[in-house]
Order: sequence, then C-alpha cells, then structure tokens
Amino acid sequence: MTDPFDALRIADAPLDPRPDFAAELRRTITTALESTMTVTEPEVNADVTRVAVPEPQAQSITAYISVRNAAAAIAFYIEAFGAVELSRLVGDDGRIGHAEITIGNSKMMLADEYPEIDSLGPESRGGPSCLFVLEVPDVDDSFQRAVAAGATVTRPIADEPYGRMGQVTDPFGHRWMLSTPPSAGLDRAEYARISKDEGYELIEGRQLKHHIEGDLYYFTLPVHDLPRAQAFFTAVLGWQFPDPQQGHIANISAPPGGIATVTGDASTRAQLWFVVDDIHAAVAKVRELGGSATDPVNYDSGWSADCVDDQGTTFNLSVPAAKYTQ
Repeated sequence: MTDPFDALRIADAPLDPRPDFAAELRRTITTALESTMTVTEPEVNADVTRVAVPEPQAQSITAYISVRNAAAAIAFYIEAFGAVELSRLVGDDGRIGHAEITIGNSKMMLADEYPEIDSLGPESRGGPSCLFVLEVPDVDDSFQRAVAAGATVTRPIADEPYGRMGQVTDPFGHRWMLSTPPSAGLDRAEYARISKDEGYELIEGRQLKHHIEGDLYYFTLPVHDLPRAQAFFTAVLGWQFPDPQQGHIANISAPPGGIATVTGDASTRAQLWFVVDDIHAAVAKVRELGGSATDPVNYDSGWSADCVDDQGTTFNLSVPAAKYTQ
C-alpha cells in the first residue's frame, strides 16, 4: 500500500503562475505601493535624516486603438507579441468598450469600433494612420510568430544601420515595426552619415525649441586641447561628442552648445549667442549705443554677428536657421 504521506516528501518544484494571475497580482501590488508613496518634509535629528520620497510619475502617453473585433485582436496580440491581458469591459451589446494589455513593459488600450462616436479602426477608415515600433530580442522569431498568427508582411526583415527589422500589418489593419537594435548600440555618427547619403540631415530633436528675442541660442567654450576637454566634460557633465573631431555636444537640451579649439594665446572666455528678430537692426542698435559689432554673416546655423558692449563685454547675436526652431 502506498503511504499517502509520500506526497509530502516530494521535492518542491517552482511553477510559473498563469499570465493573467501574474498581471493582476502585479497591478494590485503596484497600486498598494503607490498609495503609500507620499512626499513628506525632511525630518532631521541627531541620528537620522529622512529623505522625502517622490510620488510616482504617471505614464506620459499610452496608445489607445480601435479595432473591428477587439476580442480577436487581444487574442492575436497575446499569440503574436506575447501580450498579457490586464482587463476588459464588455457592454450589453457584446462590444468591448475598454481593454488593457501589456506588451513588454508598455501598456496599450483598445476597444471595439463605435461608429456612433466616430471611433473606427483602420479597416473601416481605409488604412492605418500610425505605426507601432516594437523592440524584441529576436526579430526573426517574433516576425515569424506574428505572420503565423495571421499578420501580413509589409516589409521583409532586413539589416539596417539602426538594427535588424521588418514590418507587418496585423489582421485588424494596424502596422507593426519589429526591431532588434544592434548589439553594439547605434553609432550616431554613422547614423548621421547614412542619413545624409539618403538626403536627410540628422538634427537631434531635444535641441529644437521655439526661440524668442533674448533667448540664449548657442554657447561655445574655447579650449586649448579638444580631446582633453571632451574627456573632462564627459566625466563631469556627461556630455557626449559623437564626432571626436568636432566639439558639438549632442545630448543636452536646448540651448545646445559645444567646445572649440583655440590657439595658446587666444581667450578661453565662453561665447554666447543671443537670439534677435532682426540681426541688422540689432547690430545697428549696438553701434548706436556705443558698442561695436561685426557685419552679420549668414551661416548654415543662421545669421551671426560678434559684438562688444559699451563696457567691453563680448557677446554674439544670432537669428537661428529655420531648421533649428519649432
């Protein structure tokens, strides 16, 4: 006779929970933790300093799509992209009024079509109006899985400078770009060169802004040894220089800036370019008030003039080129 207590002697073996259970548990724990994270004033005593805990930041943007058959779409995204369904609200008419899924660490919302409020999917509108970019560990495997689940190949997989990628259209009309980034990361200098060969100029979006008169447009720090300065400011400020032969800083918010090599006896005083609406009028005003200014020159970056005020302070005026403004 088998001893019923033998079952208690079986070695423990971990089991993966159901995806829906894991997702619901994760959301419950996250909600509970967020409810306890409040900002408190620092309390200081002789032994302990309590640091304020910031409230969690809300996700800034979430894709919300309409599809002709939301239930089928959810099933497709689970099979094709490994999505996890978080919740769905089903109306009396059987339509899904709202559903939430996660793909990787991103959340997406979707619902059935509601023509009465002009909420239609690509199949009803005659085509998609957006493209979802999904980074995956193995683009070939993910691509084949999506096609097997019913997606249509829009662009075959190919190796590009920015990764290996391919594009599919899901059965509900939405386009998906599946991509595996280069293992060594994206070389921005190479990306800029290839873009230029294709007729584009790479402009880092975070350095574009709307300029008004008086804004600082650009700055330059003159240095005697460019590589040494690049290493110094990379270590201190985290500045990135995609081209070691150039001093432009690629990763700071507007106003952008850079460093420039000067000869041993030249000034290392920082150069500052300030925005004006009319550079010729501004130069005339500088001269009228007792300062001096060079004649304006129109460079690729915009109009520029070197100036000195009536007390000997140097500065620069500029009208930014249109491609650097918003």
